[in-house]
Amino acid sequence: MKNSVNFVEHLRKQKGFLERSCESYDSNYKDEAIRIATVIRVLIHDTKNSTSLLKHLNATTINLLSTTFDVPDNTIYFVGLGMRRISGSNIEYFPQLGDGPPINQYISVNTWWNQVVMVLDSQIISRKDIVLAAANKDGGAHVDATLSIEYKTLAQDGAIGTFIYQTAGLRIETPIRDAHLVSLRQLGYELLHSPELLKIIA
Repeated sequence: MKNSVNFVEHLRKQKGFLERSCESYDSNYKDEAIRIATVIRVLIHDTKNSTSLLKHLNATTINLLSTTFDVPDNTIYFVGLGMRRISGSNIEYFPQLGDGPPINQYISVNTWWNQVVMVLDSQIISRKDIVLAAANKDGGAHVDATLSIEYKTLAQDGAIGTFIYQTAGLRIETPIRDAHLVSLRQLGYELLHSPELLKIIA
């Protein structure tokens, strides 16, 4: 007789992967964000050949935490998942986690997945764009010779802007780096703080 699959236990396991990857990122292993993308793909992404874990659990109608807001039409520039900080010579672009503006809203899985979280030179980027490119092309589960336009745009140095500051009387300009990794860490935070998702394995 065929054994049934315990999808709740698989969700518990994926949550553990996600927690450990977020902890590693916070311990300065920034490229661990790519593995955050892989977990998110397992949880949410459905194709003709694969079924997401949430679909297996009949949980595609739950709400997930979004820490950004809906972008108005015709927006040219928007960065929704990170914060900038300059303190003396210390410059940083980092995931806001729970310290950003109080935008917290709970939206359906499909809306969360497709919500626009970045607009760079009118290039629209959703959570789905970032996650699938990282997981499918940038080493999460596969390495590809080419990256999607959206992900390549976000990953390039200076994609979201430049830090400009004065030190020793000199004007310094430094491109902001790793915006794609910062974004993925923020997505990890959102999932780990989504009560309806966590309730499934409570």
